Amino acid sequence: MKCFSELGWSLEQEFDENILLWHVPTELCYYADLKRNSSISVENSNCKASKLVSDYMLHLLVNRPNMLPNGMGEIRFDKTREEATEFFLSGNIKDKNQACEKLLQVNTKNRQPKEKEEKNCMSVLFNACLLAQSLQLLETEMEWNREKKWEMMSDVWIEMLSYAASQCPSNQHAEALGRGGELLTHVWLLMAHFGLTEYSQAPRTCNRVSML
Repeated sequence: MKCFSELGWSLEQEFDENILLWHVPTELCYYADLKRNSSISVENSNCKASKLVSDYMLHLLVNRPNMLPNGMGEIRFDKTREEATEFFLSGNIKDKNQACEKLLQVNTKNRQPKEKEEKNCMSVLFNACLLAQSLQLLETEMEWNREKKWEMMSDVWIEMLSYAASQCPSNQHAEALGRGGELLTHVWLLMAHFGLTEYSQAPRTCNRVSML
């Protein structure tokens, strides 16, 4: 499928990298679409769900890394933030809308993702911009409507959330309950109730969602 050939690479990285790779484009697409239609976040439940889960997964990556599969998420986050800050300062960018607009205009050349050895100190910013541009092009090059794009994106995030819940160590779920609970733990309990705890495969949603 053409969509998988264009986007599949973004779900074949380490899990913490996948979170960052999809969080940045979710933000960029959200604010770009919001600028075009101020009611999209209210009217489109998939858009709203994508934004909420994206923000929550980033919260886990930064504030609760022990609840996620082992990786280098904190380092990737710091390096990506450093590169983004440098980019914003060099362009005299002052607000979120301007920042999103400039990132969506980043020159991604032949639209090929950077290989690991080419990445700038583990920053995922370039690849995230590439993914964001590819997602926006679904509406023009593949003639998707906005709802279909957000449906696919929400499927990606729900799979990431489910995978993270199933892979989180039980002692971390117990500690979370002691703090009053995490959404991730509630998801894990629901999955256990329905016999879905053996969710051992990392997300590959783009390969399964209807792309035609």
